[in-house]
Amino acid sequence: MSTKLSDRMRIDRVDVRVLSTRYETEFRNPHLEFPVKHAVLVFVSTEQGLVGVGESWCDGGDPGSVVTIIESDLAPRIIGASVSEPERIWRSMISTGVMSRKGSALYAAASGIDIAIWDVWAQTLGQPLHRLLGGNSTAVPVYGSGGLYAEGYTPELLASDMAAVMDRGCCGAKIKVAGATLEEDVERAGAVRRALGSGPRLMVDALFKPGVADAIRLGRALVPFDIYFYEAPTELRDLSGWRTIRRDTGIALSGPEVEAGLDRYREFLSKEVVDYLQADAIICGGVTELRRIAALGRAYRKPVTYHASGSAVALAANAQVAAALAGTDSIEMHLLHQALFERLWEAGWRIENGALVLPEIPGIGVDITPDSPIFYASVPGD
Repeated sequence: MSTKLSDRMRIDRVDVRVLSTRYETEFRNPHLEFPVKHAVLVFVSTEQGLVGVGESWCDGGDPGSVVTIIESDLAPRIIGASVSEPERIWRSMISTGVMSRKGSALYAAASGIDIAIWDVWAQTLGQPLHRLLGGNSTAVPVYGSGGLYAEGYTPELLASDMAAVMDRGCCGAKIKVAGATLEEDVERAGAVRRALGSGPRLMVDALFKPGVADAIRLGRALVPFDIYFYEAPTELRDLSGWRTIRRDTGIALSGPEVEAGLDRYREFLSKEVVDYLQADAIICGGVTELRRIAALGRAYRKPVTYHASGSAVALAANAQVAAALAGTDSIEMHLLHQALFERLWEAGWRIENGALVLPEIPGIGVDITPDSPIFYASVPGD
């Protein structure tokens, strides 16, 4: 490697910005409403001025906790490192958790930095990230994810919205369940299936809420609607419960979605509780760890479906890995959480024939910098 190229790859600074999107709707999932959605975006700059962007998961509380880990614990460790060494940098970041209890928050924080490093490395080499990672495909099957709950949001309105997803070119739709009575959920799922017809995929997401018995009752009631997979059917840690639900409903299960680190994914596979392995680059440890998770899925012969309910950065990062590697089943495109999505379409991303098609531009394919006026000057106290 020439000195000139090496200098271009050296990390000069790390910036963090919080993008907050406020919703006027009253949509909710089985657990909570969405008055505001935060996205922690991480920017890694090289000495020659190239900027990579990543995202860190921050749902479930104030984004400031993740921002603090990035700025105080991780950023100082990577200044001066080369973006051509993501594995070494990743291990250095994760090693800070050996004697701490920061756990999944550390993985989320490291995820944003890791994605940004891969983005800027691919830019330096002039390649789209999916080509740098393996180049298996340039498109990923994509489904529309929504089906939330709201006062006055009738099964008919829900069905109309999900049918519109198909008109946009998606391969299917996913709706929330376990946020209403069983009868209401069955009515909602039935209306959507009728609107979609018999061909497209219909997925349901219980968001880890039901107990095992309730999850089984719900699953059995949904069988007539040809459910492609049943996501997060019960409590995240109850793997014996997952196995029972899988056996007693006969519906394919998907998860664990919000876990961090390779070992937990191995546990879900070795205990045979999922049919579709589900992971997210902004949660699990970034592109570096997501590649290993995808390889683990292939080793167990389980297709990988990619969770994405953050900003456009989250969707782009996951899509780049999903396109790069064999064994991909699908990627989620959230219909409510769409911060910065206009940047994707402007850059040439498109949906056609059931797939999200990636543009042939260097990096992860999202043009955004830390000095954009869209960001708060500081972490909001919401």
